[in-house]
Amino acid sequence: MTQTKKIIPLLTTILLLFSHFSFSQFVKNLPIPNENHPYNKNNNKLALHIAGGVIATGLLLEYSGIFDKKEFQDDVLRQFPNVKTSIDDYFQYTPIAIGLGLNAFGVRGEHKFTHQLKRLAFAEAICNATVFTIKSQTKHKRPDGSAMNSFPSGHTAQAFCAAAFLDREYGKQYPWLRWLGYGMATTTGVCRILKNRHWASDVVLGAGIGYLSVDLSYRLFDRWEKNKNLQITPMVGNKTYGLNIVYKF
Repeated sequence: MTQTKKIIPLLTTILLLFSHFSFSQFVKNLPIPNENHPYNKNNNKLALHIAGGVIATGLLLEYSGIFDKKEFQDDVLRQFPNVKTSIDDYFQYTPIAIGLGLNAFGVRGEHKFTHQLKRLAFAEAICNATVFTIKSQTKHKRPDGSAMNSFPSGHTAQAFCAAAFLDREYGKQYPWLRWLGYGMATTTGVCRILKNRHWASDVVLGAGIGYLSVDLSYRLFDRWEKNKNLQITPMVGNKTYGLNIVYKF
């Protein structure tokens, strides 16, 4: 059995597990009145554990020696040669566009629009800083040899960051949006491999970073907003995200 046959089910399972907790909620159709509902807390914990496992898996695939990423990549390219698509360039941002679009049409999410922007801007800052730092420190060659910044996949990290944002704001009201967002994110990661732009380990690590960036942002803002002396406002421009922070002593 080739490396591809062994690892494809694993990779697919890992990425799709991000939306496992939404499937459980969708099937059971349990009402969730507020953020303190125990079922909601359990789902958040489950998702956090899965995300941590995904990051650990990405590092394991890259550094443990138990997985031959080159052999896997060669097998993929033999089965799917000359894949050319730009869908990954769009899907990495589409869940954010959906979330902001719903706001524009008056569909309220879990938070007010300005509070959504705060959390999104901070999550993007965490995600981009983490990806850039790891890329610059590891300097791993891309499978197509085009650059020395393969690990982790920035496209995949961005896609899962966007999907997690959509999930946090609209996933409880519209569970199918969770599947849509994470489906787009998974498609983005798969395309990065099929286009020979990234190794499988790059994609898996990127997925974990993207999700955890949103989780960390929401956890921090939930605490900060209880502090009346701290004011945080978002700054969003052309491919630029930032925060204006004011503390009253």
